[in-house]
Amino acid sequence: MTLEENQLKKHAYLITAYDNRYQLEQLLSLLNDERNDIYLQVDSKGSLRVDNLTLNKSSLFILPPVPIYWAAISFIRAELNLFKAASAKRYHYYHFLSGSDLPLVNQDKIHAFLENMDLEYISFSPEDSLRAHWKAAYYHFFVESKLYRKYLFIRILSHLMIKFQILFGIDRSKKSNETFHSGSTWFTITHSFAEYILAHQTWIEKTFLYGLACDEVFMQTLIMKSPFKSKINHGNDGTTQNLRYIDWKRRDKNSPYTFKMSDYEELKEASKHSLFARKFNRTTDQGLVDSIVDRIKNHGSL
Repeated sequence: MTLEENQLKKHAYLITAYDNRYQLEQLLSLLNDERNDIYLQVDSKGSLRVDNLTLNKSSLFILPPVPIYWAAISFIRAELNLFKAASAKRYHYYHFLSGSDLPLVNQDKIHAFLENMDLEYISFSPEDSLRAHWKAAYYHFFVESKLYRKYLFIRILSHLMIKFQILFGIDRSKKSNETFHSGSTWFTITHSFAEYILAHQTWIEKTFLYGLACDEVFMQTLIMKSPFKSKINHGNDGTTQNLRYIDWKRRDKNSPYTFKMSDYEELKEASKHSLFARKFNRTTDQGLVDSIVDRIKNHGSL
């Protein structure tokens, strides 16, 4: 196999992280493979320090830290930063993860599963179509600020402004006749679609500036109006799947459930159809994180 052919089979892991260095190191240890390159975007507002962070198999590219406000345009820009850094080298697949994620199987299984695939693993939540419109069609002016998260009255003011916009017919989707779609932030996509995303960066910035949680909207909306629509992965039940096991039924406000050791058998069952899972936190259950890392390193899966 030539160097070019070998590169075309490699995967890029795109990771955003802001704290918990040791858990990040555990995640990286499970991705550390000659067939992978890893791109890390650190949130400068967090406590994460990445000095002397190195790997012996994967190439690790650490982007300059930037402030990332969850649910704001800065989160989408962090994704675009990662795409820009990685896409120049042309990978077979791009996996977007956070520092709170873990794979459920080893790299041999991940590469084997995707070796001959050309699908886009992006999930959709059709039941959230009205919510997607609310997130993207109106102006949420205060989201790109720590004040939005710190003060309840700022969030109340923001919601009142949305009601004002609805009352006076201010809807920025009217001019473009845009239909918004929603789903999970996390994905596994091909190089071709990654390039397509970057080619539409201006549209993304214009359409989703001042949106709320549009990291859950922009990619779904873009792919549905693109030639890649026919390549969206669907499971046997017809639902879209992004190869990730995430529990929103036991959600913690706006965050998915954080798994505990008591969920180990559930995660083991999930590993039969999902390559990754979230969320994990050593503070919540150190033993579960350590057990998963040990099992994958020594047995290939849970």
